[in-house]
Amino acid sequence: MTEQAAQFVHCMLIPLSQHYLLLPNSSISEVIPKTGVRTEANSQSWLNFIEWQDQRIPVVHLEQLLNDDSEPLSSANKLCIINAINSEAGISSYAIPCSGSPQLITLNQAALHLTHDDNNSPYLHCQIKISNKVALIPNLDALEHAIKLEQA
Repeated sequence: MTEQAAQFVHCMLIPLSQHYLLLPNSSISEVIPKTGVRTEANSQSWLNFIEWQDQRIPVVHLEQLLNDDSEPLSSANKLCIINAINSEAGISSYAIPCSGSPQLITLNQAALHLTHDDNNSPYLHCQIKISNKVALIPNLDALEHAIKLEQA
């Protein structure tokens, strides 16, 4: 592999209700339609649960968590199943609602432009601008730790 090829990262650009989410391609297990998925309510409005592949997994309403909104945004029609990265959290996967199909993109450093956001959430590494879209890069370790605390 050449040095130039190693500088590119394969990512998924996932449409949320008001933003996009940028994740490495390898972190996504699958995208499923939200219709027909039975949702189990929880006391936290940013977190509930579904049954997926015979296991109970958390559903994280990321935009709601980042904005401290009390009502979940309802435009999501799919669930993006994420492979957990933090083994200490004790979860293997979780879902994030999305409002469309993720788009596979290949990025390099020149394509990324930081935005000056005011969101100081521990669940967000940064916001970047890709072309004319603002994408969120989440702090998956912190997010998975929060899920673990809510499940305890």
